[in-house]
Amino acid sequence: MLVIKALTNIHEDWGESFEDFCIYYQLDVGLEGVEGASDMFSFEVISPARLNNVIEDIETGRGYLIMKDYDQNKVEQTVKRLVEMSREEDLDDALKNLSKYFRWDMDN
Repeated sequence: MLVIKALTNIHEDWGESFEDFCIYYQLDVGLEGVEGASDMFSFEVISPARLNNVIEDIETGRGYLIMKDYDQNKVEQTVKRLVEMSREEDLDDALKNLSKYFRWDMDN
């Protein structure tokens, strides 16, 4: 069963107002009961205000959680729910499902 091994806040970038933020995360997932082995994913929690500033023409949503107000507990709950939704019998299938939401370090 796929579980969260670590969820790490890598960097915070705050603008001039509390409505302008981008928080960079790393998510490590692996099989329950297996020490050390994990796959790494990354994503950003971004505000609509910051998103508006970074979009030049078109942007896809993979790897972004968009929030009006940053709430670390909501981020953790959402990531946990997405990992639980991505569980499959086959580890590769579970990781591919999770990569629909986050950027996987194994992406080409």
